Amino acid sequence: MLPGSEPIKVDDTSTKEEFLRLARDRAAIASTWWRKNFEDALSELEFLYGKQWDQKEAAERTKEGRPCLTLNKLPAFVDQVLGDQRQNRPSIHVHPVESDATTVQQKTGAQPAQPLQGRMKNTAGTKDYTNADVLSGLIRNIETTSDADSHYDRAFQHAVESGFGWLRVITAYSTDDAFDLDIQIKSIRNRFAVLMDPSGLSESDFSASNYCFVLELMRRKEFTKRYPDAGVTDLGTGNASGLSWWIDEDMVMVAEYFYREPVTRRLLQLSNGNTVWHDDIKDIEDEMAQQGITITRERKVKTYKVMWAKITGSDILEGPVDVPFRTIPIVPVFGKDVTIENETYYRGLTRYGQDSQRMHNYWFTAATERVALAPKAQWVIDAKSIEGLESIWSSANRKNWSYLPYRHRTDVPPPRREQPPQMPNSELQLVTYASDEIKATIGMFDASLGQQGNETSGKAILARQRQGDRGTFAFIDNLNRAVRRVGKLCVEAIPYTYDAERIIRIKFPDGGGDWIRVNQVIRDRQTGKDIVLHDLAEGKYDITVMAGPSYQTQRLEAADSLMQFVQAVPAAGGVVLDLIAKNMDWPGAEEISKRLKKILPPGTLTPEEMQDAGIQAPQPSPADQVAMAKVQADMETAKAKEATAQAQMAQSQVLLSQIAMQAQTAGQGTMQETIKNLVAEAMAEILHMSQQGAPQAGPPPQQPPQSLAA
Repeated sequence: MLPGSEPIKVDDTSTKEEFLRLARDRAAIASTWWRKNFEDALSELEFLYGKQWDQKEAAERTKEGRPCLTLNKLPAFVDQVLGDQRQNRPSIHVHPVESDATTVQQKTGAQPAQPLQGRMKNTAGTKDYTNADVLSGLIRNIETTSDADSHYDRAFQHAVESGFGWLRVITAYSTDDAFDLDIQIKSIRNRFAVLMDPSGLSESDFSASNYCFVLELMRRKEFTKRYPDAGVTDLGTGNASGLSWWIDEDMVMVAEYFYREPVTRRLLQLSNGNTVWHDDIKDIEDEMAQQGITITRERKVKTYKVMWAKITGSDILEGPVDVPFRTIPIVPVFGKDVTIENETYYRGLTRYGQDSQRMHNYWFTAATERVALAPKAQWVIDAKSIEGLESIWSSANRKNWSYLPYRHRTDVPPPRREQPPQMPNSELQLVTYASDEIKATIGMFDASLGQQGNETSGKAILARQRQGDRGTFAFIDNLNRAVRRVGKLCVEAIPYTYDAERIIRIKFPDGGGDWIRVNQVIRDRQTGKDIVLHDLAEGKYDITVMAGPSYQTQRLEAADSLMQFVQAVPAAGGVVLDLIAKNMDWPGAEEISKRLKKILPPGTLTPEEMQDAGIQAPQPSPADQVAMAKVQADMETAKAKEATAQAQMAQSQVLLSQIAMQAQTAGQGTMQETIKNLVAEAMAEILHMSQQGAPQAGPPPQQPPQSLAA
């Protein structure tokens, strides 16, 4: 049983039989659909690795003592594509698709939860990260612990060799003595062991598939030992019941059976802004109500849940259980495909190069046979000229005699040797044509295979290499699409797999890492509510995949580019020396970089960089400290005077406003006299405040001057 899921019992006999009957029918449909692709893939794989002669013809040639050569040129093309892929590793990147996807809560309960500018406070490591940063780092850690690179390589090799390979995402306990679950990325070694639902072709990555089988043939004795309580249907009964595909005299077919079931789920929007599924929080609804969290909106959603079981044709060995994915976690890595009359066919790199390779083998064999079976250059001689010397002349083609004596006769010419056999030029010319045809049908030419051409500049050579790579780029691009689907499956499963409070490791692109505490529940002391920190279920995310050189290769290329930049701009050398040393591939490069930072010009490094390098900020001298204190005091005095002036200006504006109001209510006959008196009193008041040096305490006067009141 897969860890992390609850079993769904199928105890009723009729229900169990119906379950198995549906599984057998689905396996038969998938097996029929995939049979042609499996046969072609097996033929291509066998041909690629040397089975290139018809068995009957090869047997006849061997019996007759004739050569039957296989000069296999195809693996070189495959190796070139595999090497290109290993130099351009795919990397998964997680991006938020909601504006608040990176907003998280404070790490302590001292204050109510507030957004922290999209940063996730790290209570276990050294820095703060966004949720997207954590998910990207966690997936990189999953890839590291799963040795995902080797599994990507295997699936890609299968796709190049025969047209398809398979990846899978599973959950497993982190250690034998723990209950923490981890996600793992694996490949499937037997490429012919997967039967995917053909109806899933509506999506290019088969993500719409409703079922999938991962098959394993097991010997009866091993099966009985591993599953002693499982029934094995008798062979005769199996044939009668249509089970012969699952069971024979010696072997039992065991299958991991994934299938999707349609379900209707309630999607809830909570008062705290979170969006959750009702079945995920149904057990804690009372606790949420006590915290004051209520449901503000809800709707029904038709979706799927994915189930897993291990079965034979006649029994359920384990499960069924619910697995934490929304789509079946088996990911195809395809080569190239074509659809003809509703039938889809997959092929590897060398499928269409087989006839050219056969022609190459045949004509090289014919040329070899012609030269090998041709007699050696013979002597033409009169028999009487060698009377008594026969023993010497009979070994002339086997021994290196310093001279060959003969009896001279005037009426007979001396011995002469026939011309040696000529090279079979026509056959060798056809061999050359066949070699060129192999390159043309595969789509890779001399530049892509590393052979020197007429190009002289590096740019021209690179352009020719890229021109050849275009014909095989579809293989690498299909791997990137498969890895993107793997990233989506990881994002689907992470909230359900890492759902308890724990400390997890995240990995950085440079190979470093950090530790993060996730799903930590704390009590806010002011509100009394529980707050979940680093909730990995928060937000929605998208996946992108970038393919390129490994970080180590990028680092060396960066060092080389920096050296060229310093040569072009020597003045920049003084501020990038530490970066050049840091990217060099020496023992102690990091230490050299830290030492070079100490001789950089002042102001080059940020305070954080100075702290990382162990550089103390320069301390001012006593005279400098006195001067700085004086400057600080002068600045404080200036600020106080500025504040006083602003306060005086504010009071002046209040007085002028009051004057304007009184002027509007004054009579027309005394308007000019009144304005003159008001202005005189206002100026006197402003002069008085300026002499005081500070604003009057308390609010501005509410009554106008006495002359105004009179």
